[in-house]
Amino acid sequence: MMRTPPMAAVAMIAVLALQPPSTTEPPPDPGSSSPVPTTTSEPPPASSSSATPPPASSSVPTLPPSTEPPSSSAPPPPAPAPVAAGGRSWTLTASQLDLNGLNFVGVVDSVLNGQVIKVLKFTTQEMKIKNLVQTADIQPGYKLVTAARAGSTSTVDRKPLKDQKEPPPIIELYTVQLKGNLNLLGFKIPVDYTAATPPPLNVPIVTFTEVTVRNTDLKGGNLTIPGARISVVSDQAPVERR
Repeated sequence: MMRTPPMAAVAMIAVLALQPPSTTEPPPDPGSSSPVPTTTSEPPPASSSSATPPPASSSVPTLPPSTEPPSSSAPPPPAPAPVAAGGRSWTLTASQLDLNGLNFVGVVDSVLNGQVIKVLKFTTQEMKIKNLVQTADIQPGYKLVTAARAGSTSTVDRKPLKDQKEPPPIIELYTVQLKGNLNLLGFKIPVDYTAATPPPLNVPIVTFTEVTVRNTDLKGGNLTIPGARISVVSDQAPVERR
């Protein structure tokens, strides 16, 4: 005789039959409530403010222009040649001019009325000037005249004066023009020396007669003028002697 199952068992079997089939996938990790997001390897979009990429940095530093060493060292410019002092020219006239220990140095620069000009440079040990007359312009229309006693001989030498312990240095004469007669071996040779026509010979002892010398400077030596008379006259006034 078959035994009928109880109603409770039949009801449990019916509930199980209505459940969907179970999956074989493993259950989620109870330690994580949400999946881990993944990161992408795509680069971020470029900025729209500049379409040009920034320049790559150089590993070698660049010196600023002011600190870069010069490519080549140029030699320093030569020092300017010295210029004789001068200032205003003065004119010497004499019936005779003797120069002892004379040396013509050459053509050099000198200052005349604020301008640099070419002049003749002489050095000498002694000058003897017979019937000396010196004139110099001091202002328009007037000149300063220094005249020696008629027939006297003025000198420029290197003999020490009473208040000098050492003799003056060698006499230097800067000349714009020397014009007169050169007495050489008994002959009178007319000469006119300038920077454009300098002396062709260097003679240590020389004598000029009826000479006119226009100078810019005289350095060294002691000038002695017997019976000197100094006066200011007009340009048209004749030179008088005592």
